[in-house]
Amino acid sequence: MKINDLFKKDINRNIQGVVKIGQDSKEIIKNELEEYVITKELKKHFDNFFENYKKAINSPTDKIGVWISGFFGSGKSHFLKILSYLLSNDLYNEQRAVDYFKSKLKDEKLLLNMEDANSISADVILFNIDAKADSDSKSKKDAIVNVFMKVFNEMQGFCASMPWIAELERQMVKEGVYEDFKEKFKEISGLCWIEGRENFYFEEDSIIEALSKTTKMREESAKSWFERAEKDYSLNIEQFAKKVNDYIKKKGDNHHVIFLCDEIGQYIGNDNNLMLNLQTVVENLGNECNGKAWVIATSQQDIDSVAKAINRDNFSKIIGRFDTKLSLSSANVDEVIKKRLLEKTDIAKDKLKLLYNDKNAIIKNLLTFSPDTPEKKLYKDENEFIDVYPFIPYQF
Repeated sequence: MKINDLFKKDINRNIQGVVKIGQDSKEIIKNELEEYVITKELKKHFDNFFENYKKAINSPTDKIGVWISGFFGSGKSHFLKILSYLLSNDLYNEQRAVDYFKSKLKDEKLLLNMEDANSISADVILFNIDAKADSDSKSKKDAIVNVFMKVFNEMQGFCASMPWIAELERQMVKEGVYEDFKEKFKEISGLCWIEGRENFYFEEDSIIEALSKTTKMREESAKSWFERAEKDYSLNIEQFAKKVNDYIKKKGDNHHVIFLCDEIGQYIGNDNNLMLNLQTVVENLGNECNGKAWVIATSQQDIDSVAKAINRDNFSKIIGRFDTKLSLSSANVDEVIKKRLLEKTDIAKDKLKLLYNDKNAIIKNLLTFSPDTPEKKLYKDENEFIDVYPFIPYQF
């Protein structure tokens, strides 16, 4: 039997070495859900998260902050993506994300909590904050609230790059004239609005005419808006939270909005203002939306370390905004490799069991190390031989 034939899954398939936010093709999502391995450590984290999330479904709460920490290789970005799939109502390859987990989990309570979370109508906004921020340089970063507003606008189909245009679009939707405006703009300019708004400053006449013919604005007021919109635009955290809450109320039926923000600790760095900005965003969303808006963030550092390094005076207040803290490690990497890459077919297991029993003494003689070398892990028994073959435990 050739090594190629030992494994349950095709070893020539495309395997992602590093999971990245933003890679969201149907094939990648399907593979991530199929191949995700729930270690004992990860199961505890899923338990913790979904237990707390379920409380928000059943009763109002302001405990809506989740901090996921772990160094490179710990799988925090992958964990964040999997959470986004489980919280979404989308279908992946005609299955819900939770359906992929029924064969991975034996814990009925956890599966039930996942089902409850998936049954709630939700908008799931997954993003890497550094990729979404509009920064002149690494030393002049966007306030956290501006990035959150940007991805919130983008999720609704509004203009992400120019928030004052998004405000106009939001108002036109409220007045029921947005579709009329888009049709009129295309009629005048020959461009669809999605394309035209990116050329905002070159489409002045078309925008003003379309506004004057489809909204309450006269031509003079439309021209005045165009000239002053960017300068007059402002956003504070309280306004942002109210906009999110208004959107949730409009959607109705216990709708949730979930912000999943990757690498926020790296973005904040040692900037006290950014950390306090994040704290206030979470605080206001918690107070305004009563558990229907969540912020789930990842960082290489745990929240305690970040908060202490930045502002010891407000330490307890900052960490108090992130009631759910999940710390991932890479301690179970061998478990992941065995299940994701090296899982054998039943026929292969039988053959390897016979091989081990037949060659056990020879294997032990071949795999010996001199006393002056560091201790290296070898096969404990036939089960580990089957799980690890064609490798040796110390090679992990």
